[in-house]
Amino acid sequence: MKITQAEPKDSKEINYLFEAAKRQMQRTHVEQWTKSYPNESIILSDITRRQLYKLSEDQKIVAVATLNEQGNGDFVLRRVATDPSYLSNGYASILLNDIINRIKERKGKYIYSSTNHSNLKMQRFFKKHGFEKISEYTETEREHLGSFYKYLKKI
Repeated sequence: MKITQAEPKDSKEINYLFEAAKRQMQRTHVEQWTKSYPNESIILSDITRRQLYKLSEDQKIVAVATLNEQGNGDFVLRRVATDPSYLSNGYASILLNDIINRIKERKGKYIYSSTNHSNLKMQRFFKKHGFEKISEYTETEREHLGSFYKYLKKI
């Protein structure tokens, strides 16, 4: 198992992982992402900015997450996804713990994230890892998906 920053050559594999995750969300009635979000352009932007992390197992990318530094010790975790074939193996937890350690190294204070009201699995994931729900809002261009919950974890 290896956690590294994603590279441009990984974009197609990560896009495939996101597409598989979207199909899994659709099957389980999670209104998190849309047909056009996230997409390969967003993936390439995250990679170019060196914000996208990947967890690989046997040369296959099985989990990803984007980490944005906001300044003042604040970080935002976005687009956390696990290949549906690898769900419930703890890969997202391993990746999150690695990201939290990277934030600590950078003297980070807080990590924020959000998820849709219908994504109960992600809500449980956040609570399991010490995040607290701090607000509810609608996402621009995804208003039709209903409420999103914002989470915070103090580092």
